[in-house]
Amino acid sequence: MKGSRSEPVPETGTGRGSAGSVTVSELTLHGMHCESCARIIERTVSRYDGARVASIDTADNRVVIESRQGQLEAIRNELRAKGYQLLLPDERAAEGFEAGSPRRGLEFVMGVALNARGFETEHVLLRYAVGAVAIVLAAQAVLYAALFRSTPGFLDTYWSVTLLTVFSVVAFLFAYHHSNAFRKSSSCMTGMMTGMTFGMAGGFLIGAFVGATNGMFLGSIVGLATGMSLGYVTGRSCGVMGVMEGMMGGLMAGTMGAMLSAMLIYDRLVPFLVILTVTEAVIMAAYSYMLHKEFGTMRRSDLRVSGPEFATLALALDMALTVIYVFGPKTGYVLGGG
Repeated sequence: MKGSRSEPVPETGTGRGSAGSVTVSELTLHGMHCESCARIIERTVSRYDGARVASIDTADNRVVIESRQGQLEAIRNELRAKGYQLLLPDERAAEGFEAGSPRRGLEFVMGVALNARGFETEHVLLRYAVGAVAIVLAAQAVLYAALFRSTPGFLDTYWSVTLLTVFSVVAFLFAYHHSNAFRKSSSCMTGMMTGMTFGMAGGFLIGAFVGATNGMFLGSIVGLATGMSLGYVTGRSCGVMGVMEGMMGGLMAGTMGAMLSAMLIYDRLVPFLVILTVTEAVIMAAYSYMLHKEFGTMRRSDLRVSGPEFATLALALDMALTVIYVFGPKTGYVLGGG
């Protein structure tokens, strides 16, 4: 039955919005698609003391919620922020708030960038990332001035890949530390998705970069090693299934990235690498949005990295890749000739 009804029942506890009797509300839910959506909704409601989802029907998009005085509106607002709308009698669903809407993703990005309420910890992590980019770029400038300035054609060969690597490393570290904050809460499905996303995205991107500067052989080796390592580290939260998903994705994507660079070496390879980097950044941002949608506000105590640690790791990874680009063996056709 679409609508809402109330039945007073005895209180079972205290907490946020606990005053008064419990209300049983039967509502139509807009934006729910599957069992995964149902779990997000149940988890969101259960965070309110004394509130729970009594029943949920994914086929008819109906939900029965037991809540205390003042809680239902807060629950509605939080679910709306996640892309789900609890519809009261005669209320129509608003456009642009459904699950999967680009508007939801844009609001997440703006919330993090502008330090909006509920995004404070993500904003701290963003500041770490911006600081790390500045530090790594400064280190690259010093390295160039001290060692490579007199090398003919050095900038023409390496400037594009070097800059793209800086931003890529920092973007992946942001996504990794964001996911690490929710590791204890991750389901097996989320863990497998995490392993596959990091393994494939990281393996393909680094494989493409090394393939462009060193050729398909070294690009494949470094790409699959990077992808499988990322898949293992990020997928292990759900055990062997996540590890297998992540490592298999990294294996395939790492070799494919290097192969594509080898094929595009004389066909606008650098513009393609720019497009690839931007696309990967969008994917990692969407992944972070998925975690925020599923698990809610990130707590500062869950952020397991400091600013100096973030910058040090970014610098170490970037310098390691730079050494491979410049001093690694080159086979076949590569940027700068070969």
